[in-house]
Amino acid sequence: MERRDFIKNSICLSCLGALTSGCGVFIGNNDLKNDRFYYKSKEDLPKRIRIEACSLCQLNCPACAIRRFEKQWPKDWLGYLKFDDFRKFVDENDFIKEIELSNNGEIFLNPELDEIIKYANQKGVKLTATNGVNLNDVSDKMLEDLVKYKFKSLVVALDGATPETYKIYRRGGDFNKVISNIKRINYFKEKYNSEYPKLKWQFILFGHNEHEIELAKEKAKELNMEMGFKRNWAPEYSPIQNKKLVERLTGLKVVGNENELIEDAIDKRVRFACHTLFYSPQIDYDGTLLGCCRISLNNFKANAFKEGLLNALNSPDFIYVKHLLTDLKTPMKNTLPCANCLKYLVIKKNKQAIMLD
Repeated sequence: MERRDFIKNSICLSCLGALTSGCGVFIGNNDLKNDRFYYKSKEDLPKRIRIEACSLCQLNCPACAIRRFEKQWPKDWLGYLKFDDFRKFVDENDFIKEIELSNNGEIFLNPELDEIIKYANQKGVKLTATNGVNLNDVSDKMLEDLVKYKFKSLVVALDGATPETYKIYRRGGDFNKVISNIKRINYFKEKYNSEYPKLKWQFILFGHNEHEIELAKEKAKELNMEMGFKRNWAPEYSPIQNKKLVERLTGLKVVGNENELIEDAIDKRVRFACHTLFYSPQIDYDGTLLGCCRISLNNFKANAFKEGLLNALNSPDFIYVKHLLTDLKTPMKNTLPCANCLKYLVIKKNKQAIMLD
């Protein structure tokens, strides 16, 4: 699973002044209810939400932000979504049709995940894990429950097509165990005559695995999985060697650093993390409003479990950030969680505000 570099990309706050000059709109608390981004009722809220099912992970991937900076996290930063919180959240927000459960951690380390999956199915809420799972430690019952309760889709992180290559990055993982778990899911899909969960092989491109691209495609086809290639968020780690070959086999442009990666995404108008604030906001396992998958320690100081989703998404700072992203004349405030984000800085530099549907 790809990790977020929310701390790595921090820069000196004093540099922001030159980047955020302008006379945009300041929003006062009295003006919120008349603001274009203010939700007047639950019916107006996004129908798709992201909730971190578990921020814990058993692997030790070398470019993982969690591993690099875990000594800096507060003791309560790591944890998992409780079933009681999930049930209450779903009951209070019965308009929600889909919930993405994966973010920074491994969802299958959540000991209450079986109850969550079953209850979501009972309530007609589709569950996804498209941000990725490593699928190393999963019980056979859980693999059956994924099919039995129609878990919609799983993206499985497999950055190699052989055990030898896989373990270079997914340290602590077992390639053969992951493949075995995928086969068991396929067995249960046949048993229950179900297409769910739909499976996708996520292959993050590195210099050490580029020689297995074609083999990975073959294996994905054999396992009835969609194939998906992804560029490394930290291109300086194990950089691509044969750029022309990788681009031809994957259709992805090879870049030299993350700044180039983000700029390339912006140039192509690809939706990335910033769009989730508008269409599928990210909530932490304890209800804290993060906004997007890149925000972690710094958040919007609102809690969707404690004060309700409507109130959380109507918090002043959350509304203000939406103005920042769609109108670049709006000044940045250093207290906002987006202040140090490289993606925002690239957006600002390129003068390309977020475009909404």
